[in-house]
Amino acid sequence: MNSALSFAGAPETRKKVEVGRPQTTPPGDTMNQPAQTVPRKAVTPSRFALSWTAAAALAALSTGALAQEAAKGAAKDVAKDIAQLDTVVVTGVKASLVKSLAIKRNSNQVVESVVAEDIGKLPDNNVVEALQRVTGIQVTNRAGGEVGALSIRGLPDVATTWNGRNIFTASGTQVALQDIPSTLVRQIDVYKTRDASQLENGIAGQIDVKSLRPFDFKGAKLSLLARGTHLDPADQWNPQLSGMASNRWKTAAGDFGALINLSMVKTDYRNESVTPGAMVPFTSPNAAEVPAGYTPLQRIFDNNIWTPGTYTGLPQKAGSTLNFNGSALPYYLARDAVFQSDVAGQRERPAANVALQWQPDAESVYTLEAMYNGYRDKTFNKLLFSFVDWWGSLGSNPAGTITTFPGTNVIKTRLVNDVYGFNSGDYLTSATDSYVYGLNGKWTLSDRLRLEGDLSYQTSKFHSEFTATRIDRVAPSISVDFHSGGGNMAFKFNDNADLVDPAKWNVAQFYDNANRNEGSAATASLNGVYDADWGPVKTLNFGLRVDSRK
Repeated sequence: MNSALSFAGAPETRKKVEVGRPQTTPPGDTMNQPAQTVPRKAVTPSRFALSWTAAAALAALSTGALAQEAAKGAAKDVAKDIAQLDTVVVTGVKASLVKSLAIKRNSNQVVESVVAEDIGKLPDNNVVEALQRVTGIQVTNRAGGEVGALSIRGLPDVATTWNGRNIFTASGTQVALQDIPSTLVRQIDVYKTRDASQLENGIAGQIDVKSLRPFDFKGAKLSLLARGTHLDPADQWNPQLSGMASNRWKTAAGDFGALINLSMVKTDYRNESVTPGAMVPFTSPNAAEVPAGYTPLQRIFDNNIWTPGTYTGLPQKAGSTLNFNGSALPYYLARDAVFQSDVAGQRERPAANVALQWQPDAESVYTLEAMYNGYRDKTFNKLLFSFVDWWGSLGSNPAGTITTFPGTNVIKTRLVNDVYGFNSGDYLTSATDSYVYGLNGKWTLSDRLRLEGDLSYQTSKFHSEFTATRIDRVAPSISVDFHSGGGNMAFKFNDNADLVDPAKWNVAQFYDNANRNEGSAATASLNGVYDADWGPVKTLNFGLRVDSRK
């Protein structure tokens, strides 16, 4: 068996080791001297190992060479594929986060942004619910299955704009952001600090709602969305429907785009609550501690003795006293009434957005757009109210009608006789219709100068009607526990069956009123940016705004 190892790059004269045959080895550098014969027994097992190792190394080098050639070919193919890839587009939630961070990074103000990951995919049903995820935004007044109020860093005076335009409703100086469906929105910017380019109102900050436009898309786009939410305790499924159609065309006159976006949200809701009245002082239940002219547990109305509405309120420690004509006598604190409310309502919010855009060249863009925002609300409130502060029928042992929280003068439970109360059925309807029309132009006049002009007109109407019918009675007695467990209050009458007995009630008051408000505004503005690069002055912003509101 023969085995040979060749080294690339060696001289033409190669060494050859043959196993099993005589081997001639030239001594030193004398290549022409007679060869010496190596006996067969001189071939030891280590030489066999060396020969096999050399053969394995040759095979590995050959395989490695082939692999390198294959890798070079594959790399060329991949390079061709990569050369054909123009851009990498990141979409979805990650894309929206990247856009939000970019807006925050590039702004000179403290700004937070919520960007829809796709059409109609703002994370919540309306603008306010989406903003509750933003740092520094507080939302309150949760009722009717949604958030009702918003503040920035604890301040409620917030300016609201739509595509940079100041908007309002006839029912308030700012628009109710919960009336704007999320399906009409592509981005929301929250400015926590102000600069001269923004509106002067809104000391807390400004919220700018940006709607969809046709040039936001590369071509035709159609989107249909249907959502359903289930609210307890109304036990109703509530639909949210929206549709958007957009397209753009290239013509000899430039690029044209058109978009229409429609939305309808309907909500059936129900709010139930049991609430105590105001905390007020009463005299002591012990006759020896009652001031002159008062009876045990009589409510203290005299504001010369105590001042209502103070920040700290009255002390709640047991034995705390008030000054009655120079005499320090103890008092007790308790709620003056209880009431229970059951509100059932239906809310509708129709909305529409239409936008037309024209880009005649790379230096100018024109946008004509309109927005309609509607609100309809109907509520019926079943209200039960009863006083629990009457002191005229406490019997011979007034102290036995109350208990207090340990170590305090605050009444936890009490029994009151001959209390006045009423039931009321309150029906309220309200409707708002707001329209905004805008024409916007943007021009790049040079490498350094950019201008933007805007004309807008808006109008809003609000109408409400309220009716209430009441029945009343004097109940024989009511017992109330202001803290029955879990932070809840509980009360019951001597016979709760009397609540549904018509013979126990009297027809009382009837209330009826209506309200109607209208408002409009016309606004013109011109803003510019000049890249001055004058030493420390890098950019110069300037503008003019005229607003006429009625």
